Amino acid sequence: MFSGSAAKLDVIDEDDYRSSSGDKKYRGMVFTHFNSLINSEVDYYGADSGHHSFKIDNIAFKVLEDPNDGYRSCLGVIEYGEQNDSIFFSSPIAKVRIEKFQESTEYGNENEGYRLVDVEDGHVWLAFGTDHCDDYYPMFVFTHTPKAP
Repeated sequence: MFSGSAAKLDVIDEDDYRSSSGDKKYRGMVFTHFNSLINSEVDYYGADSGHHSFKIDNIAFKVLEDPNDGYRSCLGVIEYGEQNDSIFFSSPIAKVRIEKFQESTEYGNENEGYRLVDVEDGHVWLAFGTDHCDDYYPMFVFTHTPKAP
């Protein structure tokens, strides 16, 4: 979970999430589960950019934006998603490795988040997190990049 710089789960204000489902304990459990999957290889069923959701190993996850104010946003929390709200493939389309990243830009700002990287060829299927192109105005990112058939 990120809020500007890497944030602690208990810092997030419940009122900031318009489509929240659950409390801090629930979010902590989901966040711990997702983070336990970092660097592991999982089956990837696709992503639904409209709902900011993706499916791995038959589990749908939803990524929520944390709106700091009307102009700024960043990665807020990762929750379990509703399987019927999003569109996914019925069978896996790739084997991916979940990676956590933090990288500096040419202007010295930090970008951070997660990537789902194809185990076979290194293709980045999905990247989500916070783009600090301007640290005063961070931007939530959810970029799904399918492969050409």
